[in-house]
Amino acid sequence: MEYIIDGYNVIKNDKYAHLFETTTLEKSRNNLLNFIYSNRPQGENPVTIVFDCRNKNPYEFDGYNISNIIGMRIIFSDGQMRADDVIVELVENSKNPADITVVTNDKGIKRRIGGSCAKISSVEDFIIKGLKKNIKKPDNTAKMAEKDTNDRINKEFAEKWLNKK
Repeated sequence: MEYIIDGYNVIKNDKYAHLFETTTLEKSRNNLLNFIYSNRPQGENPVTIVFDCRNKNPYEFDGYNISNIIGMRIIFSDGQMRADDVIVELVENSKNPADITVVTNDKGIKRRIGGSCAKISSVEDFIIKGLKKNIKKPDNTAKMAEKDTNDRINKEFAEKWLNKK
């Protein structure tokens, strides 16, 4: 299973933008990469993050620029192609689109890949999955120690105040 993430759609999500917002777009992108790297909402599956880029890179001839950063494939569209087009192209050119999950809230992308068998995850579901993985399960050791301490204190008070031994 591969995850293809509509990068700016995640960063600009109304409900979760505060997780990624900073003073620059570059820092926001880095916050997204760090969130995915640290929280692993995709599990152990490979990730491709696609961003729009307004400036065409004159050294790239395939419509977009690909980099690999901390184990994630990062794609910037070239200004001629939009990120939406790149995402659709990745799904359409896949040998098995059913093994792809596209993370987006973009209705146009959803419509365009609708017949491909690729799965679609909302931005909210993807982020929540990452946040849940970062929540630690409660440690019952502290509660048990607190109960033992309370029992000991109660026994001491009973002995002292009620003259019980």
